[in-house]
Amino acid sequence: MEKNDQLNHTFVSDFMVVGLSEDKDPQPLLFLVFLCIYLITVTGNILILSVISSSQRLHTPMYFFLANLSIIDIIFSSVTVPKLLFILATAQKSTSFFNCVTQLSLFQFFVVAECYLLAVMAYDRYVAICFPLNYMLIISKEVCIRMLSCSDTRLGEAVFLLVVVVAGMGPLTFILVTYGRIIAAVSKISTSKGRFKTFSTCASHFTVVALYYGSGIFSYIWPSSTYAMDKDVKVLAVLYTIMTPMLNPIIYSLRNQEVKRALKKALESKRIK
Repeated sequence: MEKNDQLNHTFVSDFMVVGLSEDKDPQPLLFLVFLCIYLITVTGNILILSVISSSQRLHTPMYFFLANLSIIDIIFSSVTVPKLLFILATAQKSTSFFNCVTQLSLFQFFVVAECYLLAVMAYDRYVAICFPLNYMLIISKEVCIRMLSCSDTRLGEAVFLLVVVVAGMGPLTFILVTYGRIIAAVSKISTSKGRFKTFSTCASHFTVVALYYGSGIFSYIWPSSTYAMDKDVKVLAVLYTIMTPMLNPIIYSLRNQEVKRALKKALESKRIK
């Protein structure tokens, strides 16, 4: 082959985003639905952050982790939803290669971040139930920051989907083992009222974990032959990427008496002013 011979190269500059449907026109109804979901997500998580920061009673490790979960949920939803809203409003489904790679990388980055944060929160509940007298000694501020920092060092793995799945299964296994020990400890409590009261402290976290991992597993791992890929996977993907960040603050606020009291107190103080 001569030096002057030219090789054929194919450069990808743009991608076409299929979206929820193949409709080539703007979809105002879906735009309004997802806009409302996004606004509720951001508002709800900001409200959780405000309540935790303003209430001295909530300055504990559990709510420190919850505040970080709210931050991740805000960024996580902001990575994908604005682009979806733009597509629904304008019907322009093309995106540049750089934007696509950036969005995918950030999406996977925060997927892994949330996986490890949920694992850390499970450990926090385990220590609170199994070692209540030593809780503040074991889960100190330094330990909280160290656990989050340790999780951050693993986020470099979040580049490819395979890594996301592997990185997600590790924290899930840890969470399942932790809850196994929690259940074993709770079962030793003599009264049913005591068992219910103790395990209720994990109810919000357990619900969030079930929703997060349940929708994620069905989206990425469930065999495609068992359902219609074009419709069901998109619905599950929406649940995983859009609905979960919106439901997290609702779950924690509705099932957590301390958050509800702090929120009520904050609202009453604003009315007085």
